[in-house]
Amino acid sequence: MTVKIVGDIVTVRGFGFAGIDGAVVKNADEAKKIISGFLSKPEIGLVLVAQSIADKLGGEFDDYKLRKHFPLVMNIPDSTGAGMEAEDIQQLVQQALGLKV
Repeated sequence: MTVKIVGDIVTVRGFGFAGIDGAVVKNADEAKKIISGFLSKPEIGLVLVAQSIADKLGGEFDDYKLRKHFPLVMNIPDSTGAGMEAEDIQQLVQQALGLKV
């Protein structure tokens, strides 16, 4: 099973350094299309969604999270979070996935 990330460019590129592919989105409509595509692929086991994107999706994101089958969907802090700088993305990857890059 693979992991995918949906978020802003800094977050997606940061996770890309850890070998996690994903999609850069700018709004809720783009995110819905990408997440729906990821949910339809049986080889994907986990979809990570940057918090700023999850916030834009509102209640629809809760529906994704409460699904009872794979892939699992979870939100993660992202580079747009309060007090977080782009340089902190390495630490974010380590916290979210337990990977050291």
